[in-house]
Amino acid sequence: MIIGIDARGLDGNKAGIPTYIEEVIRKINNSNENEDKYILYSCRDIKLDINLKENIIIRTCKTRLLGSFWLYSSLPKMLKQDNVDVFWGTQHCLPKRNKYTKNMRFILTICDLAIKKLKTVGSFKNTIVQKLFLKKSIKHADEIIAISKATKNDILEIYKIPENKVKVVYCGTNLPEEKELTEKEKKQIEEKFKIKDTPYIFFLSTIEPRKNIETLIKAFNYIRRKEDINLKLILAGGLGWKYQGVLDLVQNSEFKEDIVMSGYISKEEKKYLYEHTACFVYPSLYEGFGLPILEAMSNKALVITGNNSSLPEVGGKAAFYYESTLNYSSLGNKILEVINLSEEEKESKIKQGLEQVKKFTWENTAKETIEILSNKN
Repeated sequence: MIIGIDARGLDGNKAGIPTYIEEVIRKINNSNENEDKYILYSCRDIKLDINLKENIIIRTCKTRLLGSFWLYSSLPKMLKQDNVDVFWGTQHCLPKRNKYTKNMRFILTICDLAIKKLKTVGSFKNTIVQKLFLKKSIKHADEIIAISKATKNDILEIYKIPENKVKVVYCGTNLPEEKELTEKEKKQIEEKFKIKDTPYIFFLSTIEPRKNIETLIKAFNYIRRKEDINLKLILAGGLGWKYQGVLDLVQNSEFKEDIVMSGYISKEEKKYLYEHTACFVYPSLYEGFGLPILEAMSNKALVITGNNSSLPEVGGKAAFYYESTLNYSSLGNKILEVINLSEEEKESKIKQGLEQVKKFTWENTAKETIEILSNKN
């Protein structure tokens, strides 16, 4: 069987969807039992730190078209030329159903429906692409992969399609490297973030409205006004879109000297910041899955997140939840509650987190995805 994959996300970006695609391909590549042929299609260069076996090949076609327009209109002919049996749309978009693709099986992954649930949080480009292609792609898909039960429920609620058309395949998470940081590395990180002997709240993700960072900043201000406490807030991650509100809040905070916006951080910095944080706070308004929660737990961090979308599904009983996602005092009080736990209570929650992480592996993600693609389920 020849399976085509939308590999446009593999352009060097290590955000959620690219990580998902890369990890599945990595597990396919490591399998000795899979005899199918895979073709990775993209309209831009593919960057993979994987030595691909002979059954996985790359086909790129440079174009001036926006990626989704290329996939929808130009890719079908290439798929026919390559005799593709199954095409996996990894980014909410499938090629057009026409004479080239009429006999092809289409599998579509939907990671989240944030744009449908929260109409003001998507970038302009992504909003347009979703409006043009998502409904058509759902209609033309033979099967749909949802990365959580919450996402599946959203698909069924919004698009009114048969339940048996949607299968849940959870994402996984990578366990942290066992290699310990050197004392020199630790010292450099402490000096860079100015956190030697100073407790801090940690957030890591793209700086964009959906992540609800403004509520976190307001919660930090609330804590500092309420309690005489030496505490910092570290906001790590690249700037996404509509981030000016976050920048303004930081600049206008009376505690701005204790708020660090670091941008992208290294693997070593991430490992240290997770392991030593007073708590990792992920106050997102909506998540299709919520990988950072598992990543934090795997690095022995206490996690606070919102009680919405897939977050309770992923965090289970190992995370702390606050009820009103936009209420900064509710979040601030939850942070204080976690910070003031006894060491015994903290250790118990960390152990719960490590057990929770074991439920989500990339091996299972890849195995279940391959079964769907190869129609072996």
